[in-house]
Amino acid sequence: FALSSVPESQTKSGWNLAFIIIGGIVGFSVFLVSSQIGGSLGYRDATIAFMLGGGILGCLGAVTSYVAARSRLSTYMLTEFAFGRQGAKVANVVIAISLIGWYAVISNFLGQALQHVLHDILGLVIPVYLLTIIASALMIAVTLNGFSGIDKLALALVPFMMVFLFYAAFKSDPFSTTNQLVINESAFTFKTAVSAVVGSYIAGVVIQPDYSRFTINKKQAVWSVLISLGVGYPIIMVLSAIPSMVAGNADLLAVMSTIGLVIPASLLLLFGSWSSNVLCLYSSALSISTLLPKISLKRIIFTIGVVGTSLALVQAQSYLIGFLVILGLTIPPIGAIYCTEVLIARRHGCIIEDLGSEPAVRSIGFISWFVGTFIGYLSQNDFVNLTSIPSLDALLASSLLFGCVRALQVRAMLNEK
Repeated sequence: FALSSVPESQTKSGWNLAFIIIGGIVGFSVFLVSSQIGGSLGYRDATIAFMLGGGILGCLGAVTSYVAARSRLSTYMLTEFAFGRQGAKVANVVIAISLIGWYAVISNFLGQALQHVLHDILGLVIPVYLLTIIASALMIAVTLNGFSGIDKLALALVPFMMVFLFYAAFKSDPFSTTNQLVINESAFTFKTAVSAVVGSYIAGVVIQPDYSRFTINKKQAVWSVLISLGVGYPIIMVLSAIPSMVAGNADLLAVMSTIGLVIPASLLLLFGSWSSNVLCLYSSALSISTLLPKISLKRIIFTIGVVGTSLALVQAQSYLIGFLVILGLTIPPIGAIYCTEVLIARRHGCIIEDLGSEPAVRSIGFISWFVGTFIGYLSQNDFVNLTSIPSLDALLASSLLFGCVRALQVRAMLNEK
């Protein structure tokens, strides 16, 4: 249902959505960010930072999830409300480029990790490019089954991942008198730690409608995101941080090797990366499908998978990451704008039937997008300090500007009638 609303017969429960979100957040970035924050702040302050960051993500995700459950439309169809029928294509391309780029980065890191594990455990020396191709093929195969394939993958992998994280934290024995939690010197302060937690999944919040549109009703769509991001995400980060804090090492595989869990840890990295990349591939394909409506979604998924894998094979991540971080400031305003449009400008009207009547380009959408991105850039470089979180500053600025202008426009239209 890339270009249409999801029918009621195809909806799932809120628990299905929660499993998909949790499956997507367990991966390299979470392990790296959580271990570095834990090592910088210590157990108590790091836990508070994880809870605050997760709470912010949960609240923002609840809004995008509500909009999705109300409209039954994907992120990229919702952008037509905010940017117009032709203008939405620009926003969709930006999101697609970001997701394809992260797909390549994760695929490359996964190939390197697999080579390291296979060499240390089995003594095998397999080229990184071959492992990357095999892993990417598995990701593409799951994604070709659409939401159903993603749902089944999450239901199968999430229980294993959560059990392992709990066991690894327990195995590291963090409260033993002989195991003192290590606090390392780092640039992370409490504010920057909260910002890092929010920034680690803010793009996922923006594309949340791709999955929340399949939820049975608005209530389940909201609570599933609040539970998975507001509660589940902080727990995952705390559990991920404990072994690294005890060992004083941010390298998950190295830490797990010292406590005899290298094989389960390797599987966790594999499954976590698999889940994350499947979501990147699926959402980027939905975005591209709005630009190429005559081409089947499966063909688009396959093509994007090949492109992302090719970027991974040529070591493009060394050039991509800086570019993707910049793109990270441009994506939050998109979510803020389409949510503001649905919740303010269309709170009394129909949503789906309005799509055909959208203007080609809604200029206030682009102006708000630019202003929000600019504010986020200034915040990142310490010229502006609204919330101390650049992506959140960008989101707030764009939504306030867009919401005020659209509210005035809607009032003027109602007065004319």
